Amino acid sequence: MRIDDLLKNGQTISFEVFPPKPGMDADLSGIRSTLSALGAADPDFVSITYGSGGNNRSRAIDIADIVISLRMRTLSHLTAVSYTKEEISGVLDALTDSGVENILALRGDIPLNSAPDVIHWKDFRRASELARFVRYRGEFCIGGAAYAEGHQDSVSPEADIEFMREKAECGVSFFITQLFFDNDAFLRLLERSGAAGVNAPILAGIMPVLRARQIRRIIEISGCKVPAKLEGLLDRYLDDDASMMDAGIDYAAEQISSLWSKGVAGVHIYTMNKSAEVLEILRRCNLERGGGR
Repeated sequence: MRIDDLLKNGQTISFEVFPPKPGMDADLSGIRSTLSALGAADPDFVSITYGSGGNNRSRAIDIADIVISLRMRTLSHLTAVSYTKEEISGVLDALTDSGVENILALRGDIPLNSAPDVIHWKDFRRASELARFVRYRGEFCIGGAAYAEGHQDSVSPEADIEFMREKAECGVSFFITQLFFDNDAFLRLLERSGAAGVNAPILAGIMPVLRARQIRRIIEISGCKVPAKLEGLLDRYLDDDASMMDAGIDYAAEQISSLWSKGVAGVHIYTMNKSAEVLEILRRCNLERGGGR
């Protein structure tokens, strides 16, 4: 089923996973085990991302095959950076052959420490251009990225909304936000986008804080703000991973419970390839499923 059709039926719970680093989990048995465990939550779909500049793209397609073999719906990420139309057509063919119906069209990031003379932008410079190209294929449901606290390259919140409007005009039928830790920022995004006539469903992207040092790096890269409550937890448990994990699970569960009660279209959990922790989050916010629907 297409995700845009699924969203017409009620609130969704979904997960994101990523390919293991090169040289690790060569046969993908580890990620298969993780996905099998996550399947106990009966997610509405599972998205598969990959590294900047297309790193690990082929393994992401292999993981999409695993998700489908486990009878879960797949959302495959596709980035504009570094790709030609011909290359994107090849990827779309491979995804079609695998049975993938849903694409998340993204601009993508330029690889860190890349040579200054390398031309990263080929046939696509923006996510909207990629979405338009995918739309002409006809068979895919297309999602796009949104930013509760603004994209790092954006000049204003209004400009972010205009980019969302442009993506919608190019075929994007739902959005997933980058991680955020302040629910009010997400609710303000809903208000601004709705007022601007962007009516596509927006799913809340939630990243659990499981290790203080790891999340510090992610916060630095993403530029998202850290509320005082979470800042206090990060300081308190900087060197206590067990306590940070328990507190982080609670924090994510509180975020999700509050958003769910307000009727958000859906919650998309960035799992960091963790299963037990994600299932515990859903248990704590009384959103356990299982057994199929």
